[in-house]
Amino acid sequence: MMRLFISEWQRLWKRKSTWLMFAAIPLIVYAAGSYFQKANEQTSSALPQYSVFGNFSILSFEEMLMTVFNFMAIILAALIVTDEYRSGQLRMVMLRAYTFSKLFWAKGAVLTGLLFLFTCFYFVCSYVAGFFMFPHAERFPLFYRSEMVDMWGGLVYNLAFYGLGFLSLLAFVCVMLLISVAGHTTTTTIGVGLGFYLFSLMYPYVCSYFQPLFGNEVYMKIFFSSIPMIQWQGIVFMLAEQPRYVGWIVGVLCFYLLVFGGAAYVLFTRKDRWI
Repeated sequence: MMRLFISEWQRLWKRKSTWLMFAAIPLIVYAAGSYFQKANEQTSSALPQYSVFGNFSILSFEEMLMTVFNFMAIILAALIVTDEYRSGQLRMVMLRAYTFSKLFWAKGAVLTGLLFLFTCFYFVCSYVAGFFMFPHAERFPLFYRSEMVDMWGGLVYNLAFYGLGFLSLLAFVCVMLLISVAGHTTTTTIGVGLGFYLFSLMYPYVCSYFQPLFGNEVYMKIFFSSIPMIQWQGIVFMLAEQPRYVGWIVGVLCFYLLVFGGAAYVLFTRKDRWI
């Protein structure tokens, strides 16, 4: 199994697209830093939206998680599964007498490992950029918390935020694995993946028109049934001084992980699927 994982990992890094995404992360961090520098000019330093060295890492990651990282997951899933099936590479791997089950887990582990590497690299780059681009405040505010935190408190918060953010990314990966297994072409996989992403962005806003009918509690549960909305606001709610919707959000993420991931596994391991 380890040899299969290493083989899949090495083959993925032979692609120029993988290196381009990795090399783009520092540029993305710098672009986010430039944006927040301009935003600081119109933001009070007493607000958690005001970027300093200690909180820039989460402010920028919150924006990029629901956009750039989800797009990376879409592209990588299309490359790792659909493109390899279309190009015949998947059949060549099966000639080595690996089972469909082992191949599925290897590909899932490679995709997860690569996104984890990208997330860690973004974390490091954001701290480096924050050190040079923003003020070094001894204490700074966080969202939905009454007391300010120091650098160490901010670091703990940042690590928790990145951990929950990565969990939400895994849920999105499970959806993309199912789409990539079902898709017959790379274009179809990317197109359907983008369609799912846009749908996840749109339906919470459409439901907002019916919020008086649903009630606030029901509407918020509908809102946080969307992975991008969880990435945008749900994680902040979970890490608030008085956490809210933790059970619901964790349940939603587990649903995506188990249902979509399980469906992808069942479909992938059907032998007639690849004949």
